[in-house]
Amino acid sequence: MGRVYGSGYIYETGRFQGKKAMLSLTLGGTKEHYLKDGFNGDIQSILRPIQRGIFQFTGFDVLAPHIVYAPVQQTDEVRQEILDNFSRRLQAIENELPIAVGKY
Repeated sequence: MGRVYGSGYIYETGRFQGKKAMLSLTLGGTKEHYLKDGFNGDIQSILRPIQRGIFQFTGFDVLAPHIVYAPVQQTDEVRQEILDNFSRRLQAIENELPIAVGKY
């Protein structure tokens, strides 16, 4: 075991209680590729091992992931709008509530 977990310091008693964690990622495929029956499968199921098995396991509250689908397929204007929206989100992130990640 390490400094972060073990000796009873997991989940509700994890060392990062009171702190928030969020994944931010870009994907090459469109949103349709990451639906339950999509080509790559449900994105929430793909992310669950990280959100539950790493973030929640060590005590973090998990915020909704910031996902950008297929940015290379977007116009410069749309990409700028995506960046502006992310900037606004980060400026107010302390007010965000955690999401329900779900158990395995």
